[in-house]
Amino acid sequence: MPRSLADYLQHILDEIEYLSRTAKNTDKDTFLNDETLRRSFVRSIEIIGEAVKQIPEATRKQYPQVEWRSI
Repeated sequence: MPRSLADYLQHILDEIEYLSRTAKNTDKDTFLNDETLRRSFVRSIEIIGEAVKQIPEATRKQYPQVEWRSI
């Protein structure tokens, strides 16, 4: 079943919240020495990137201040 724009935006928001919450409680050394944590961050970034690719062009044009390609 196709997902809606709201679904993709929710995926992005969920991953951003996870990254923000986790980064706030993690110092650099812990992050660099924890392979599982690093992999979870990479996966979250991948999910964000894949979700952004599904945002319709019309929506992207409606919000030109968002750097869609950079995401």
